[in-house]
Amino acid sequence: MIAQEISFTPRMEKLEAFLRRVPTSDSKWYEALAELKRRLAGYRGEKSLDFHLSMLPDSEYLIFHGLRLLLGKYYFQIDILILCAKFALAMEVKNMSGELSFEKKLNQVIWKRNGTEERIQSPVQQARLQARKLKIWLLKHNCPDIPIHYMFVNSNEKTIIRIEPGNEQILRYICNSENLIDRIEEKANYYQEDKLDSKEIKKIKRLLLANNTPDNPDILKAYNKTSQDIPTGVQCPNCNAIPMVYKNGKWHCQRCKAVSKTAHIPAINDYFLLIKQTITTRELCQFLHIGSINIGYKIMKSLNLSYTGNFRNRVYYQPKKTLGPPLQFSWIYHLDIVYTKEKASM
Repeated sequence: MIAQEISFTPRMEKLEAFLRRVPTSDSKWYEALAELKRRLAGYRGEKSLDFHLSMLPDSEYLIFHGLRLLLGKYYFQIDILILCAKFALAMEVKNMSGELSFEKKLNQVIWKRNGTEERIQSPVQQARLQARKLKIWLLKHNCPDIPIHYMFVNSNEKTIIRIEPGNEQILRYICNSENLIDRIEEKANYYQEDKLDSKEIKKIKRLLLANNTPDNPDILKAYNKTSQDIPTGVQCPNCNAIPMVYKNGKWHCQRCKAVSKTAHIPAINDYFLLIKQTITTRELCQFLHIGSINIGYKIMKSLNLSYTGNFRNRVYYQPKKTLGPPLQFSWIYHLDIVYTKEKASM
């Protein structure tokens, strides 16, 4: 069964808000776009494995997506962790086009695509390191010592993987997504006895979920920006112009003349993601360019956010889930077009 679903991370949501607010003329916009594209590719790669993992018996396996755990002073993250009574399997998932060459010398990996090549960190070594850290983490939390295997899983069916002669042993730790279930079943059949009983499995599951800490950085600080660099106002859902004007209960775009009743919701999401996790009615009015504090109060009241304080001093808190419809990132394809045109003109 899926113990932890795959989802967009807080960092991805913040990158999305950053890209919608910061003008494309800013060099940091291109850096943020490149990062978001990498993370979206990884997300799609992990998501594609759900089809294969669904063939595992629900009663025997627990599947965790994107666990991020603290060990000492630093966090480590496992793309997908599989836990059963006999063993655990830490998987490093890559959705990379082109060709990956695993060389024996220096234990390095060369990534070739579009006529270029570069050295990247070995995904096998990444998986091995995460498995080691998980073993230490479980022992520190007084969990039974269980076998923890590791594997690099290629989720891109078009990727070519080449192994340098003499380095064939590394194939034990590499598989394509279509062979994943067979490899998991091979490991299960290797063990004659269970290493964990049902109570111990439940304990480990509870510990992993309770200690999972998604990456949630200050994205403005990460890109050397401050709140003063973020354009304020409601963004037009049709042409992306900022700001829209509030009139007679609706938002009006001065550029394309589009009208919306709910365009303020993504703007408030942007505030929570980029500026801070609390907001007052006065701060809302300033950010949305609303002249009436009463209108601001009505907008905040309609969102049903948790709050503290009375009317004048009330502070509203960021909800656990994104306001409005969940983010889909479908606009990333439009940004690809913009990115290509902008780069061509530079």
